[in-house]
Amino acid sequence: MPLLKRRARLLVLDDDPSMQRLVSTVLKRRGHKVDLVSSGSQAIEKIATVSYDALLLDVMTPTEGGLTVIRHLKEARPELVKRIVLVTASPDSVLKAVAGDVFAIVRKPFDPDELVATIERLITT
Repeated sequence: MPLLKRRARLLVLDDDPSMQRLVSTVLKRRGHKVDLVSSGSQAIEKIATVSYDALLLDVMTPTEGGLTVIRHLKEARPELVKRIVLVTASPDSVLKAVAGDVFAIVRKPFDPDELVATIERLITT
């Protein structure tokens, strides 16, 4: 009998509706529960009320993005910083400051299988 994969509760922060749909569809097909937000402040509000297994954050958004969430979590919930996967097209220079803090960085455009594998590694650690 195969092992059942753990279903996770995930928060996705991305300001692009098409990217939200893509990430959500890919992860829901694997049985995960996905909540979508488009700004860092919305993400911080959700994190305050919902227990997430992983946070998928875009760094570059028109308002506050993933870096805002990371700064907030370092102060308020440091244990969650290692539960972050950055899904981004940001240059390395932007990511350098947080690369060692987060679980992983997945580059846009990404391979959906790579994203799923990364999330599944995170939720089984």
